[in-house]
Amino acid sequence: MMRQTMEGLVMRVAAPPPQLPPQVLPMSEEGTQQLVMPSQGPDLREQLPWIALKQPDEFTGRRNTVERFITDTNDYFTNVNVAPHHQLGLVKSFLCKELRDWFDLRVKRDMGFADWPALREVLQRRYKEKHERRKARKQVLSLRCTGTVDDYNKEFSLLALKITNVSGENLVEDYIEGLPPGIMYETDKMEPATLDEAMEKALDSEIWLKQASLHSRSHWLRGPPSDPSPVIDSIGSATMELCGVGV
Repeated sequence: MMRQTMEGLVMRVAAPPPQLPPQVLPMSEEGTQQLVMPSQGPDLREQLPWIALKQPDEFTGRRNTVERFITDTNDYFTNVNVAPHHQLGLVKSFLCKELRDWFDLRVKRDMGFADWPALREVLQRRYKEKHERRKARKQVLSLRCTGTVDDYNKEFSLLALKITNVSGENLVEDYIEGLPPGIMYETDKMEPATLDEAMEKALDSEIWLKQASLHSRSHWLRGPPSDPSPVIDSIGSATMELCGVGV
């Protein structure tokens, strides 16, 4: 009995201290929080310095920054270990004043957000997707056919898939304006009603113009047709008869 008691005391003394979770200190004036590891002894305390965790930059609604804001916010919540039911209120403090007012207005209209993932989805749909559509629209307007029509069709089709707020008629016009002058004229003359029809007409026009160009070049290389019959100088013959020279 005495031996078992002594062994139990030795095991308790030799056992490592319990691992305590990290502590997050209050927010500093610079907008950072400090993650402090609990002391595990003099040696471990000296090896683990304080880690400053910066909050995400304020989101002002700029469409080209929404993805960066979402990524930084997710990382911040993971590193600081913010509980899910506290995330939504904390995200609101990361928004600019106009977006905080928008947040409150949705809550008053019973259109609030259940959690951070729900708000994140709305931000992506409202800002990221609009930004991508506008970017694709600009690329469509500046796209030009510099190679074959088939390559142009493939590139234009990929951009057209990202655009949802442009009518089919405008899309056809944008497509035709990017074609080379000759193909553009022939395609526009056929008045295609859909983008698929315009692409098909452009391919036909490209083939037709190439064939016409080859035929014209071949005709030019052959030169004018030769006439084997002798040339008769009718004016000279008539002059000789008037002068009394003749048969």
